Amino acid sequence: MDDQPVVLHDGVYKRTTSTASAVFMITGMTIGAGILGLPYVIAQVGLRVGLVYIILLGIVMILLNLMIGEIAVRTNEKLQLAGFVGRYLGPQAKALMSVIVVLSGLGVLLAYIIGEGQSIGALLGVDPRYGALVFWAVGGFFVWRGLQTVKTMEKIFSLAVMAIIAGLSLYFLPKFEMANWAFFDSAQIFLPFGVVLFALHSAPAIVEAHAVMPGSQKHYRRAVIIGTMIPVVLYVLFVTAVVGVSGLATTPVATIGMGQTFGGWVLVAGNLFAILAMGTAFMGTGVALKQTLIWDHKMSHYLANLAVVFIPLALFILGFNNFVAILDIVGGLFVGIEAVLLVMACYRARRNGDLGASRYGVAYFWLLAVPVLVVFILASVVSVINIIR
Repeated sequence: MDDQPVVLHDGVYKRTTSTASAVFMITGMTIGAGILGLPYVIAQVGLRVGLVYIILLGIVMILLNLMIGEIAVRTNEKLQLAGFVGRYLGPQAKALMSVIVVLSGLGVLLAYIIGEGQSIGALLGVDPRYGALVFWAVGGFFVWRGLQTVKTMEKIFSLAVMAIIAGLSLYFLPKFEMANWAFFDSAQIFLPFGVVLFALHSAPAIVEAHAVMPGSQKHYRRAVIIGTMIPVVLYVLFVTAVVGVSGLATTPVATIGMGQTFGGWVLVAGNLFAILAMGTAFMGTGVALKQTLIWDHKMSHYLANLAVVFIPLALFILGFNNFVAILDIVGGLFVGIEAVLLVMACYRARRNGDLGASRYGVAYFWLLAVPVLVVFILASVVSVINIIR
């Protein structure tokens, strides 16, 4: 008999996972369409300012994820983000969070379908619409199968994605042009805000990771920190390399422009990286959204699968296909409101939670909460201003 510990998750007994697997889960759900849109928006404002954005917002995201992790640790019931907010802030807050989570989740899945279609089209020389449909069929299958299948795929894809990012970046860095480092456009100072937050967003993954490693608060905390830091480091490396070479010629989906410029193995590796990165994040995000509908809203598995798999496809067919705009709205507005609600829920969970969190070890709550609140409230305001314009 296999004596590996198991946990009851989504009505099925499944093996618990290691710290490394939890890190891959968080990293895999974080690195997706966002990394492909980062070079474009950062090229518009300037590389120096863009790197400051990534590093500072990366630190803020670590603080937020630690608070989300503490909510999960202190709550005995299996819930997703909307369920946590409802548990600690009441039904009206849950209703608002539910709308935000569902809209942002569908927006994320839509962005992945758009980006995948463009990447597959560039790699195979086919119409991006056909590439998007092929990706949707494959990704939707894995989402339908559920977390255990996705967890295995995430580990494989995450390793491949990190290796390709490092390889491409090291290839581009020697071609770095100092003129691209010196460039700065103050009129675009707030442009990267929403896209950077989108690229760093991993809240559903933090909850999913706890669901499959509930027994060790110390190791879970370590997985949260490392899983959030790895994308920050890779983003800095990738953005520096791409913007340093392309400057204002950087395309909205960065790997497509680099492939067109350098051709050969760069075309293949760049678009393969995009396909794997967005594919991994699509599966993880899809499963997390499905769990929200099942855990927090008691929807049947069948209806939850239908909603998560088919609504993004319907939006795509209806013509919602502006890649960068979707990243900005989801990252700035939806994630901003979500973060504020989660900070408030964490505060209540520390006072009224079911379980202790002494081994999780997050102290000085307001030192974490204040910078998170300031950043995400500002992000929401900036996003609303951009929408009005």
